[in-house]
Amino acid sequence: MKNNLILKEGYKSIAIIFIVAIFLNLFVSDCLGTLGILLGLFVVYIYRGSNRHIFTNTQSVLAPIDSTITAIDKVNGKYKIYCKVGLLDNHIVRAPCNSTLKVKKHRHGLNLNVDSYKASLYNEQIVLKFEDIKLKFISGFFDKRVKRIQEKEVVQGDKISIFIDGLVVISVPQTKELLVQIGDKLISGQTILFKK
Repeated sequence: MKNNLILKEGYKSIAIIFIVAIFLNLFVSDCLGTLGILLGLFVVYIYRGSNRHIFTNTQSVLAPIDSTITAIDKVNGKYKIYCKVGLLDNHIVRAPCNSTLKVKKHRHGLNLNVDSYKASLYNEQIVLKFEDIKLKFISGFFDKRVKRIQEKEVVQGDKISIFIDGLVVISVPQTKELLVQIGDKLISGQTILFKK
């Protein structure tokens, strides 16, 4: 997998912020221009790439994105692992296993605070299926529109998309023994969720 210093999905946002910052610095105010440049540097950090070694193992299912587990529920014979993705996490979504990637649902919506109940009803969502696990992405306040994802064959660790901010719900059959717990920090392509 090719790793870049800055993800291509961030090029447009970064360019716009720096152009506005330069304009502010030249024609409006040095202070506003400096704030714009600082904002631009923060956005560069958000869209940073990752030179991460992926621990591929066909007997394990890996974490799909950097996040923190906030809850684990048992619902209808499945574990539901709730993972909060923040602005300071790495935002690359990776394939958790070798599988056919299927898009089960993609609903456009709002970008409310993901901690509110209404977020699960009205925010933009996309549901992806890999073998026997599902990933539900609920966009947060800072996330832009989720780019359309193509159904395809993926290899464990492949980059699928990016997800800036929000909640990821990982659904796993209850027959699997989870190797993670509430409060754990997940690292995409490295943390093992469960063994097959």
